[in-house]
Amino acid sequence: MKKRVRRISTLGSRATSLVSIGLVLLLLGMGFLVGISADNLRRQVQGNVGFVVVMERECPLQCVEAMKKRLHADPAVDRYSFTSAEAILEEEAENLGEDILAMTEANPYSSEFEVRLRDLWANSDSVEALASRYAEGYGVDDVVCENETLKGVDAALRRVAIVLGILALVLLIVSIGLINNTVSLSVYGRRFTIHAMKLVGATPGFIRRPFVLAAAEGGLLAGAVSGGLLLAMRWYAGTFDASVESLLPWSACVIVAAGMALTGAAICALTGYFASRRYLRASYDEMFMK
Repeated sequence: MKKRVRRISTLGSRATSLVSIGLVLLLLGMGFLVGISADNLRRQVQGNVGFVVVMERECPLQCVEAMKKRLHADPAVDRYSFTSAEAILEEEAENLGEDILAMTEANPYSSEFEVRLRDLWANSDSVEALASRYAEGYGVDDVVCENETLKGVDAALRRVAIVLGILALVLLIVSIGLINNTVSLSVYGRRFTIHAMKLVGATPGFIRRPFVLAAAEGGLLAGAVSGGLLLAMRWYAGTFDASVESLLPWSACVIVAAGMALTGAAICALTGYFASRRYLRASYDEMFMK
């Protein structure tokens, strides 16, 4: 009766390695997408930072035109909109459903400019300085800005940036460590093949090349599959909420997905290089110890 010989399948171990690397890269890619969405959210918040310049009630037209020119020439101003006192009166009368002018016999509202600032000036200190400067203009009655709200937004954005930076660093370190262990175990299983090739006179570069190429191909494949899963998740999220498009544009997602494939190939190739180099330097007895 013949004994059955159990063969160890390299296909199963390779598939396990690819799945492990792919999951790690997927986690890293999701971390980058969270960072991108947070940065886009920050830009949206900063795009609405500014103040309101309220003109005097009997402000002449020359003052209004002068203010328009001043705002247009200011490098800190991203955009502004002007609303006349008459337009404000009509809007409020429509909202209240009453004739305000009949009750007050005069327009109680003043013309105003709603000013939005560029990213560089979209912080509480710059807003306060600009508001003080515009408050001194001729024909200006008041400048309204919510400094306390802006300071709270600035503090929250700084905390989010710090947390995301730490998270990205931790994910990168964990990813490199897990990929290194996975590829090193794969090379470890073939350490006696490396020793046999040394005995027949193969050069270190010749021995190392297939390990590096196989690791790079595996990392590229795992990264490509993970990138595809990440894009599928982005598409699925977009079917629920249209605002996902503004926070996670497709261009950024495609770049992250491509970066995942390249990162997987690069990290796996480096790990394969150093792992094979270690066994190239080891003696036969050391093969049983590592």
